[in-house]
Amino acid sequence: MKTLADHEIEAAIQRGELVLGAERSNCIGACYELRLGNVYYDLTDGEKRFTIPPGGTALIKPGHRVVLITHERLSLGNDMFARIVSKGSLFSIGLSAVATYADPGFTGQIGIVTQNISDKYIVLPSLERIAKVDFSSLETAASRPYRGQHGFDTEIWPIKHHLQKTRDELKGDPRITEESASSDTRDNAPNNVSLASLMRRQIDADRAHGFPVDVSDDEARRGQLFKDLAGLVGEVGEFANLLKKVDLAITQPGYEGPSLAAAENELRMELADAQIYVLRLAHLLRVDLGKAVSEKIQINDQRYSHLGR
Repeated sequence: MKTLADHEIEAAIQRGELVLGAERSNCIGACYELRLGNVYYDLTDGEKRFTIPPGGTALIKPGHRVVLITHERLSLGNDMFARIVSKGSLFSIGLSAVATYADPGFTGQIGIVTQNISDKYIVLPSLERIAKVDFSSLETAASRPYRGQHGFDTEIWPIKHHLQKTRDELKGDPRITEESASSDTRDNAPNNVSLASLMRRQIDADRAHGFPVDVSDDEARRGQLFKDLAGLVGEVGEFANLLKKVDLAITQPGYEGPSLAAAENELRMELADAQIYVLRLAHLLRVDLGKAVSEKIQINDQRYSHLGR
């Protein structure tokens, strides 16, 4: 088995082999650098298919998993296979590392499945270099080379949904404990959502709804801060009022109020409303709230270290 060098890949491209629609300058070292094509799928958003217009971009939202379809098509003989890895420069901005494979006989575009693990939107221009592919020749041709229709050619990216299960479908499985089940009561809720991504989502929504988030000067900012502070105090007051009713129902015989269990969901929503106002206040103050909270936790750890555990 032999891995091809850049000049060998370039010679094959000139013969109409290995990489179709190639840019010869993308042959570097022992690989060819694949570019983003004009289609991608957002698997987190219902496997939605997006078409990138000429000169346009792919938008990968925080936490979303996508399939980036390459511009180039691979065309492998029965005695050749390819390994594909994502570029390290993309991993450095928050796209998860990817490694995939193309069998002998494969022909078609490659789908790079990756996830935005950062708290920022990632915008990739069309024809951006997104992956490297190297080619290895076999001593003999494969007896069972790749055959069949590539998923992208059907315009439906193939997802093995039968391997995905909800908690209800796994009910009774001893590996799913009550503790693990209670840690996430919503199968579709995103995990580990950062404060920064929540703030961006809230401010984007407020801006789309016409709520004031973009202030022109410090005077306008001061006025909006006071308005949002009043909103925060109001939401905390609603939380306190509901909790007071729970307390009276427990401590005052005959008082008709909700139990704590019955009020939990409404209390949860009141806390969420309060948090939204905190996010708005942080945006108006231009504060990185996650960083500020982390710094404050460190300060408190030092301040109360003498108390022990």
